[in-house]
Amino acid sequence: MKMKLLKIGNNLTVMTDDGSIITTNNCTDELFQRVHSLYEQGDIESIKRLLVPELSNEEARFAAKKEMVATINDLASEYPSLFKVNGTALYRTGIELSIPEDLAIEYVQAYNAFKKQDFAFEGLEGFKAFKSLDNFWMWCALNPNPASREDLFRFLKHHGMPITSQGMFLAYRRVVSLNRTAAKDLIEFVSNSYVKVKTIWRMDPANYYVISKNGQYHIAPVLDGDAVGKLDKLYEELSNQEQQFTDNHTRSMDYRIGVEARIERHEGNQSNQVSCSRGLHVASKAYDYSGFGDTPILVVVNPMDVLAVPQGEDGKLRTSAFTPIAVLDDNDENSLLESSDFDGSDILLDHFADQVVMLKEMVAGSSVYELNVNHILGVSSSAAFSSIFHNLANAESVVKNRLNFIWEQEEADYNDYHGDEDDDYCDDCADGNHCEEHSF
Repeated sequence: MKMKLLKIGNNLTVMTDDGSIITTNNCTDELFQRVHSLYEQGDIESIKRLLVPELSNEEARFAAKKEMVATINDLASEYPSLFKVNGTALYRTGIELSIPEDLAIEYVQAYNAFKKQDFAFEGLEGFKAFKSLDNFWMWCALNPNPASREDLFRFLKHHGMPITSQGMFLAYRRVVSLNRTAAKDLIEFVSNSYVKVKTIWRMDPANYYVISKNGQYHIAPVLDGDAVGKLDKLYEELSNQEQQFTDNHTRSMDYRIGVEARIERHEGNQSNQVSCSRGLHVASKAYDYSGFGDTPILVVVNPMDVLAVPQGEDGKLRTSAFTPIAVLDDNDENSLLESSDFDGSDILLDHFADQVVMLKEMVAGSSVYELNVNHILGVSSSAAFSSIFHNLANAESVVKNRLNFIWEQEEADYNDYHGDEDDDYCDDCADGNHCEEHSF
């Protein structure tokens, strides 16, 4: 494509032969040199990204939407038990709520990725990228706030916040520690270690001991020091501890690792036009939580419980419930979820099961009308709820089967390499040493 450049002072205008005009009034000499280099290459797309990134992003979004519209009919035709189309809107079968555009685009991309696989799967429903999205939408469809249903996936995508296989999402926040005792040090170490073993190392915490040695806690697959206990059992016991943390604002919340913190939905503000208001706040790495407590934690949130995704707020949202799952150290605050090694797919199996049970108990003995009036569910028929619950219940067994396969495969791979030794994972660990990879 032919172009013309016109620079007067700090004003730069790029004109193309199709009549498009791109301008900026803040053109430095350095920027002009970069634009001129791209101009000589005839690279108009790179010039757009450089001068008007929002325009380039919008064009990319339009291209993705165009691809989505072209593909959703194929998706619905191939999987009529899963999807249907009305105009350009995509619907999950049994749920009379149109899937938000950003999420529909992601469904299409997961479908396209599935078609490119050259090895066997259980089918589209068993494909990891698809299952995460599908579970997310099942929970999200139960959220009674239309704005939250529409805004949430876009927010998570924009901030790179991971959605697990169970359809939950992980976020950061800070809390106030109620004491600085040895018990708190153990809580912090156990919760942080447990999450790292499962999400970074992708190993089974049942294979590790927590050891006290020279006044410091360590984990290892063999005993080398004073044993505190097995990592998995110690983590399970954290929920039985007395109140561990609270909030900085009211000092009234009871936050404990592994225990859901919840307020009634009507106690929170569901308007996405209000930036800071009533509710439990969680955030992405973009939000500065440093002044909101002395302890950074990682939490899991059910999309069903999100109150509002405030417009104009950079990285923070309100929810009626979340579950703390780990205390983070200084190196992990605002960075753990972004690690290239992080995989939260299998960390929330018990939490997911608890959420499904809670949902079943919630609707027992109540009509869909009563649930809607009380702002509990956002579905309009019992058939829609049955469809959602059926899919979520099935997801539990799918995820557990996948987890069992992963652990069995890792054990088989290890034994293939090391023989049938009892001590797992690396020679240093097997010798009782603390190797760099598997100790912290």
